[in-house]
Amino acid sequence: QPSNAVIGPIKITLNPTELSSNYFNEDDISAPFASEIFTEEDIKNSKSNNIYDFLTQSTSLSLAPSSGNKFSQKISMRGYGLTAGSHNVVIMLNGRRLNNIDTGGPDINSIVFNNIKKIEITKGSGSVIYGDSAMSGVINIYTKENVDTRISTSMGNNGLVKTSASVGINQEKIDLNMSIDSLKLGGTGSPDPKGFKDKGKQEKSNISGRYITNNGSEIQIDYDQNSVDNRYPNYLTTGQWNINPSQNWTGRVYTFRQEDSDTISLNIKRQINDNLTFTRGSSWMDKDVTTLTNDAWGAGKENYGESARYSYDFNSANYLLTYKNGNLKIDTGYSSFDGDRYFFGSAWTAENSMKKENKGLFSQLQYNLNDTTYGVGARKEKVEYIYSPSSLFHRTRKHDLEGFNAGFNTSLNDSTTLFSNFNQAFQAPLIDRFFNSSGNVNLDMKPSTSKTLNIGLNYLTDKSKTKITLYRSNIANEMYYDKPGAKNTNLDESHKQGLELQHLFEVSPKLSTNVNYAYTDAKIVKDGASGAYNGKTNPMTSKYNISASLIFNFNERLSTTVTQKYRSEAFAEEDYSNTSSQKQKPYNSTNLNISYNVNDDLDFSFNIENLFEKKYGTQLRSEVIYPGNFTRNIKAELSYKF
Repeated sequence: QPSNAVIGPIKITLNPTELSSNYFNEDDISAPFASEIFTEEDIKNSKSNNIYDFLTQSTSLSLAPSSGNKFSQKISMRGYGLTAGSHNVVIMLNGRRLNNIDTGGPDINSIVFNNIKKIEITKGSGSVIYGDSAMSGVINIYTKENVDTRISTSMGNNGLVKTSASVGINQEKIDLNMSIDSLKLGGTGSPDPKGFKDKGKQEKSNISGRYITNNGSEIQIDYDQNSVDNRYPNYLTTGQWNINPSQNWTGRVYTFRQEDSDTISLNIKRQINDNLTFTRGSSWMDKDVTTLTNDAWGAGKENYGESARYSYDFNSANYLLTYKNGNLKIDTGYSSFDGDRYFFGSAWTAENSMKKENKGLFSQLQYNLNDTTYGVGARKEKVEYIYSPSSLFHRTRKHDLEGFNAGFNTSLNDSTTLFSNFNQAFQAPLIDRFFNSSGNVNLDMKPSTSKTLNIGLNYLTDKSKTKITLYRSNIANEMYYDKPGAKNTNLDESHKQGLELQHLFEVSPKLSTNVNYAYTDAKIVKDGASGAYNGKTNPMTSKYNISASLIFNFNERLSTTVTQKYRSEAFAEEDYSNTSSQKQKPYNSTNLNISYNVNDDLDFSFNIENLFEKKYGTQLRSEVIYPGNFTRNIKAELSYKF
């Protein structure tokens, strides 16, 4: 029978884990789709600095710093590649969408990492609930309610200093939670002409309150603040990278980026009667981003050029009506997401603005019959763009898009379940896709659509938990940046297919293992422009991705964890023709952690990241590598609960 194995102080989740991301709240073993679930204990035991570190080391996802910026990283799932993978996955925080309207990527690093309760990764499904961009799937992140006061601090080499604090006040009808998180990195590169290394700092805070009325309705309001101030290095040639990844061969100042955002979220849940529940969620975010670069090679390389300044306004609203009667459950909802981006010159004079508006209706049904769960749902979404340059009349573009999902999960015996689902998804263009390198605008970019078939098996015993999934996605009009033509355009046909395996095993009461493996084959079937890319492999897509960990408990207070992450080589970011001799090198990192619980209130841990100093950088094209991780990083952390 399924169990919840406990080995010393480390909990290994072998029992079925409840899923919240599709609103049906079944457990992951009974769900009619593929998933990876990470609990609060999994996240705590990883000893990661931030959510990027955790997703890199512990999941089947691929991540890498964006042009060397460790505070903003690209994410890839199911073969969409690190070049544009972040555009094809939806990321949600407590029901609030984190995706951007441009190619800057989701604001996932704004989350207070120590507040995370659970991470649910839904693969090849989610288009009915979440709509636009759920091509490869959805990452849902849920935060916890703090019930005590806790302070933790970490120090490490390369100028690492991290401090976190949280406090919770929990009453019968009122909950109040507050948390802050501060992270500083001293940098690993050589100083630039102004004496700055590739350093950075980030300050995050969250205040949330929940009130339960006399009739049982729940009202929750959250305020999140995020501030990032960092510098990241210039590119290197292959020879320079091999000799010394920390050098600044260009002699130019490092790129400087500053970001500030404020977000308010309001959620209301009301039980209308025994069968009907109404939920409403709204959020408002303001964000300002300033970037300073210098491309000069002469005497001016020590100074910054004109700043690029962007201001964002995001407003979202979600309404959900849930009907439940016995084995039948129906969810019907409406969602909207309005995003505005304003570009300013150095004097904060408006030059242009662009708006993207998403409005969607959906409904899904789930029915349980004996040992089988059936699910079906559909979504209709309208996307509108409005481009308003200061010197021209505004221009518009509209798309009507559809999502669909149907699946089942059936129990074969007490230990085994079989599932399959078919999902139709779509991605409307991000606003940067309408601009070419000369600044000219083309609003005729086509949306991407995908059709995905998943077939999987779950096997659960009192010693192990195994999930295996085979999938195939056929994509029409996949979007990409054509470097030779200096423009954004579409591929006529492409496909992704592969195998995913996750296996947790309790070897003994003191020893347990976790293996997460993904095999991916991503091909361009037809390139209608010239046919030059027909049959080529999608760039920045590794065939093999494996994360393996081993946890050993010496006694009830002392434990050690070894994690190995490996990602095979791939074609460089811009190499859609697969002709460059310089490929993206494999990612290979070994982490070691030792944890000691002094008592119920005091914890100490010692962590070594990239134990064997394997070098990893992002290969943009031939002779252009942006530094990533190439140092051994050592960290000690102390956490105390009052």
